[in-house]
Amino acid sequence: MNESEIIAYLRKLPLFQGLTGEVGKTELRALAPLVHEMDYQNGELLFGQGEPSNRLYLIVSGLVRLTRLDREGLTHYLRDLGPDECVGETGLLVGDFHDATAEILTPTHVLYLEREEFSELCDTHPHLRRRLKLRTEVSRRRSLPHFEWLRPDELVIFAEQRHWIYLLRGILPSFIPLGALVFLFYWLAGIDVPLVLNILAGVLTVALSLFIVWKYVNWRDDFFVLTTQRAVHSEVVWPVRKTFEEGALDTIQDVHEIKAHFIENLLDFGDLILQTAGETVQIDFTGVPAPGRLRELVFREIERQQAREELLTRKAIREKLESRLEMRPPPSPPVTATPPSEKGNLLLLAGVAIRDYFFPRSWSVSGDKSIIYWRRFWLPGFIRNLSVFVPLVVIAALGIIILPQSSADIWVIVLWLFVESALFFVLLWAIEDWRNDYFQITPSRMIMVDRRPLLLSESRRETTLDKIQNISFDIPSVTARLLKYGDVMLETAGATGKFELKWVRHPQKIQAEISGRKRAFVEKQRKVEAQRRQEELLSWFAVYDDLRQKSPASADRGEAGTGSPSGQ
Repeated sequence: MNESEIIAYLRKLPLFQGLTGEVGKTELRALAPLVHEMDYQNGELLFGQGEPSNRLYLIVSGLVRLTRLDREGLTHYLRDLGPDECVGETGLLVGDFHDATAEILTPTHVLYLEREEFSELCDTHPHLRRRLKLRTEVSRRRSLPHFEWLRPDELVIFAEQRHWIYLLRGILPSFIPLGALVFLFYWLAGIDVPLVLNILAGVLTVALSLFIVWKYVNWRDDFFVLTTQRAVHSEVVWPVRKTFEEGALDTIQDVHEIKAHFIENLLDFGDLILQTAGETVQIDFTGVPAPGRLRELVFREIERQQAREELLTRKAIREKLESRLEMRPPPSPPVTATPPSEKGNLLLLAGVAIRDYFFPRSWSVSGDKSIIYWRRFWLPGFIRNLSVFVPLVVIAALGIIILPQSSADIWVIVLWLFVESALFFVLLWAIEDWRNDYFQITPSRMIMVDRRPLLLSESRRETTLDKIQNISFDIPSVTARLLKYGDVMLETAGATGKFELKWVRHPQKIQAEISGRKRAFVEKQRKVEAQRRQEELLSWFAVYDDLRQKSPASADRGEAGTGSPSGQ
């Protein structure tokens, strides 16, 4: 197909209806080389439900049927696509997963555009990007912000701050005194008054203005986010505090929408409570705009995820059956060679061991990188024990300075040594009690160990990663933000199922690590369960086939088939 024919087909797409005039022709000519062609035969799939969507398809000739599998495993007919119809605009422009399966009914010729190539062209041709005729939903998705904590295979579906009424409620009480101060400032400027009053009015005006700006910044930096994998609430009280809370979509059990009064119903905002497990394990989206629309999006994403899981299970079963019927062994997983261990310098290892004992790292990883250990940051522990450390240093300094210069009684020296020894023992006890505790994550479990010095007691709590419902972190102060430490909270089912990793370094990284490992563990469990179901089905098929071969009806059919010629 030549360039003019491709451009003629591109003009039929609603997406490119805005490319008119000479500039539009230039953009279409730049776009034409990126258009690919493909022929499909009856029974082939243009794409499958649950697969990543990154192409825009235009049907040139032929017929394509769209069907959808729901979470109960039932297939629903949607519609048929014929010549000059297109599908995949969302995948081309923002990326997503297909919500339907497109099966070829008759020999079909299609044109398609790849998302990556199209994005590069839009970057070099900004006029093309501005003139695209986008559907409302696609335009909304394109305007959503990007977050640093997103996983590579994760897409943002919804992202909003609290409703603007919350911002107005926060700054409105400041506008009245600010207006009065501005009026007073200008009124005093025309009157001969003391300079102090002018300065005071100006300082108060600036302070109230900065307070309003601070309120706006805090409102702007708070987000409620729904992705293809989880629901997230990120809140920043600049520059004091930062909190982050997330819950996986597959753990959400109930969604409760609340509009408490007339204003919330009039302006369409309210609270959305996502209940994951138990009475206390929930994520609160408070003051979110259009909570009804968000509620529908949450349920839609949950259903899409469940449908994708059902499709993956069916695909795996189909592949296993095909492999069994064709008498081929299933492909074995690749074997990764374990690198040989290296012996380090013994002195260096001894030095590292001593350092790690007296000054344990906040974050350490096992040799095979499968286990991570987190310990409490030393600085909060030091601050908590200043009441012991300061007297210890002061008394030690006074004793060193005063005692040698005076003829102190032996009992004074003994008393000084006793007090110093007692304070030193208390401080050593506190340090050991602080460094003894640690948190540990493995590929399948989360472990929290709380030990007292001198083997007095040890408490060990652990849970499997799939039991974790919500993960959040809290950076509670300016000091914590500067030194990058805070608390990480894990909620499991039940009122007491809460793990708190307090005073740990880099809480945001820890939260992301736990979240990633939890997802990997859940995916592994699903694959194991799918494998079990596959083997179970294959066993049933084998039993059925064996019984069918041995059944009397089958034997009669066999005798009838062989006896007829001999009778003749």
